[in-house]
Parts: sequence; C-alpha cells; structure tokens
Amino acid sequence: MTDRRNSTAVVAKRRTDTPIETDEIRALCEAAGVEVVAERTQARPRDPTYDLGDGAVADIAGLVERRSADLVVVDDHLDPGRAHNLQEAVGAEVVDRARLVLDIFGERAETKRARLEVRLAELRYELPRAQARVERGETQGRQGFRSGGERPAAQLKADYRQRITDRRAELDRLDDADDGLREARRESGFDLVALAGYTNAGKSTLLRRLADDLAVDENDGHGDRTDTAASRDRLFETLNTTTRRATVGERRVLLTDTVGFVDDLPRWLLSSFRTTLAAAREADAVLLVVDATDDREGIRAKVEASRDELADAEGTLVPVLNKRDAATDLDAKRRLLAEHAGHAPVVTSATGAEGLDALRERLTDALPDRRRVSLSVPNTDAGNAFVSWCHDRGTVHEPDYGERIAFGFEARPEVTAKATGRAEQLNED
Repeated sequence: MTDRRNSTAVVAKRRTDTPIETDEIRALCEAAGVEVVAERTQARPRDPTYDLGDGAVADIAGLVERRSADLVVVDDHLDPGRAHNLQEAVGAEVVDRARLVLDIFGERAETKRARLEVRLAELRYELPRAQARVERGETQGRQGFRSGGERPAAQLKADYRQRITDRRAELDRLDDADDGLREARRESGFDLVALAGYTNAGKSTLLRRLADDLAVDENDGHGDRTDTAASRDRLFETLNTTTRRATVGERRVLLTDTVGFVDDLPRWLLSSFRTTLAAAREADAVLLVVDATDDREGIRAKVEASRDELADAEGTLVPVLNKRDAATDLDAKRRLLAEHAGHAPVVTSATGAEGLDALRERLTDALPDRRRVSLSVPNTDAGNAFVSWCHDRGTVHEPDYGERIAFGFEARPEVTAKATGRAEQLNED
C-alpha cells in the first residue's frame, strides 16, 4: 500500500464514446487523499503504446510540469508496458484505476481479514509488473522480494506465487472460523441479513436506521464489529464488515454491512475480496441497496453487475431503492429496478428514515420460515431457565405456569430441534 494523501494529480481518461465523465475517478482520488489539479480526456481507440494518444500524452506532460503534479491518475486498467511508457513520457508516477482502489482499500483496512485481502490483491497486481521490470533489466526492490542482485524472472514469479498462496491459506483459515461463527449465530436464533451494493449507495446509513441500540458482543474473537457503523459520504467508508443486532417483526436479526462494489474493477481484484463478500453470499437475505440519484443507465448497469457478484447467494435478494428524497424520475427507476433485480424494490430514504417500516415488512417475508413446536417442562429452576433460553432464541407463545410449564415455541428449525432435545432431557431428569 502507498499512502497518497496530500499528493496532487492530473486525471486522464480515454473512451471511444462521449461524453466522458470524470466524477467517479475524481471521487476516488478524493477518497485516497489526492488533490486533482487538472484533467485531460480523449475520445479515441486505445493506443498500443500509451493507452492515450500522442497528443493527449503531450498535453498531460505539460500539465504535470505546469501544475507540479506528483501523479497521473488514469481512469483505466493499464498493462505494465503501457504504464511504463506513459510514466516515462509524462515525467510523473502513473497510477491506474485498480492501483488507486488498492491504495484506498489499504488505508481503510482495519481488521486482519481486510489487511490480508488487500495484500493478496496487491500481490496479484504487482506480479506482472515485477516481471516486466525484470525483463527491462530494472532492479525489483519495491515489494521487498530482492535481497540484492538480479534474480531470474522464474524465481521472482515463484516468490510472488508463494506469498499469494500463503495469504490465501490464511484467509481460508479465517473462512473456516467464520463458517463456525455463522452457524453459531443461527443456532442462537439469529437470522443473518447482509447489505450489499455499490459504494456510497447509503448502506451504512441504512444499517444504522435498522439496527437496535445494542451492538453485537465485541468479545467473541472476531473482527467484524466497530463501535459505530460509519456513514459519511465517502467512497469505501466501509471496508471492514460491520455487524449489528436488529429486530424485524418478532425476528432477531444480525445485519452485516459489506464492502461496497465499485465500477469497472477487474475480476482478479474482486476475487481477492471473496471472504469479505461471503457475508452477503451466505446470508439468509440480502438487501441490495441502489442509489436512486444515479441515472437509469447507471442503475441498470450496477444492478446487473451486483446480481452477477451475488449469483451464488443463498438468501433472498431484496432490492432497495435508497435516497428517494434526492432522486428524480423515481417511478421510472422503480420500474427499471424491478425489471433487472427480479423483484419490486422497497423505496427508502435512510437519511430521512422514510420507507423503513415497508422495508422491515419485506425483510420479514424474505427470511426463512420458522417452525413452531409445543413444549412442556417441569416448573423448576431448570425449567424456568430453559424458558428464558427459549425467549432469547425465538418467540414463546402463551406460556402456562402450573406444576409444569407448557408453551409454544417458534424459531429457526435448528433452534426448535435443539429446544425439543433440551426439553426431553429436562423431562427425563
């Protein structure tokens, strides 16, 4: 990770069509702490040498000199050759979109998992670039792989591959622990709900609106909790997953805010964050939060990309069209989201707390069916403790306290099965 804060940059973007928008790459620069001092766009096919054409490259070199810029940020994915050629031509460090995103991720990573995922993605990004430097006869010392002298490209590749394997193995161990944690939470009576969607759609604010005041226990040995769920208007504010308790109808729910998607990231980078996205893929329901202030084409593209990322999600997908208070053409966007998400969306304003009751109702319908059983245990201290245990994990219906305690118990099937077993044991004692 490179700390880009307080750097200055010229933004460059090439597309084959117009208009050429630079709002998002500028927002990414802001998120990285980089001040944009100039920009140069160009409508033309990709140049084989620089990505941009000769005229644009000359203009960028002039802007770098006149504005004393530290960086040239290219809103594209540059292969190692084009990045090197462009850097030589403009006289400043060249950073492409993926590298800038990795720097932002690295700055925001607070948990062990997030740091491992960022490092894994960085290794995958750096490998072809390190190989290119070796082929050009340059010394490779930036990532700490060279202890002196030239090292053959094959050995360099082996070094990277081993470090990638090591990081992946560490993440797999965390996966195993998280699988156990999710199972334990379900056995404790919680339904698991994830918030997913593009960064800055309002997921973190929505989490705060839905959550109860009581936070998940900080002392269970897992790093997916923070004291508050951040909700500032900043890209990638949530990189580390944040989990909060909520009550939806009579259901006890754990809400997890996941890392936001971002446009135009390569598949290898997204795959590095597979374990972070597992919270969404393995939830009982997923709230797919969409920014209602985006234009219709942006909504369509983002929903389709989100559905691709969540294609193997186990739970029901609930589309949420958020920021209704700031949106225009809301009815058309609602119809569009219904068409591409497969279900009519719930329309909300997380900042104004509008539409939250409708969202809770939809979420209740989306959660897995619960099972109801009839239980009877002795009216003893142990029997009363068992009833309290049931209250903590589901809904206790019409308890009748006599010589025995008889009641209906409604909860997740795995919880009612466990409760039935415990009741049988109490009746045998």
